[in-house]
Amino acid sequence: MKKHEQVFVKVNVPIDKGVKGIVSTLSQFQNLETVESCEGNTKRGPWICFRYGAYWKHPYCELTDFVLGYLAPHLNKIVGDDAIVRIQTTPSGQIFGELSIRPGAASRVETALRKLVRDFSVFQCHNSECCDDKTDTVQQHY
Repeated sequence: MKKHEQVFVKVNVPIDKGVKGIVSTLSQFQNLETVESCEGNTKRGPWICFRYGAYWKHPYCELTDFVLGYLAPHLNKIVGDDAIVRIQTTPSGQIFGELSIRPGAASRVETALRKLVRDFSVFQCHNSECCDDKTDTVQQHY
C-alpha cells in the first residue's frame, strides 16, 4: 500500500497560557511540530517539547541540524543560560527537541525566538548520511 505524503499544517490546540507566545513563535518555524509544553512554576520554568522536519523518514537528521546548527547556538548568543535547547530520546525510541526556560525569562526568550524566526531562511537536511536527497541547502548563520 502506498503511503500518503505528509505535510505540515498549523493546528489550534489548548496549551498553558504561560507558554502561548513561545509556542506560537516556535510554530512559525515551518517544519517544527510542538509535541507538549508546560508553563512551569517559580521553581521550574516553562518547557516545550518538539519535533522538527520529516521525523517519520529520518528520526533525528533534520532535528539535529536544526537544534545544533541553528536554534541552540543562536538562542544562546541572545539569551545565554536563560534557555537551554537539547535533544532527548525516550525509552520507546522517540527523538525530540526540548526548550527549557529559566523561571522569569519567558518574555526575553520569546523575543529572541521572534528574531530567530525572522532571521531563519532555508535550513534543510544538509550533507548528512541520514538524508536521502543529499542536498546542500543550509545557509550558514555563523
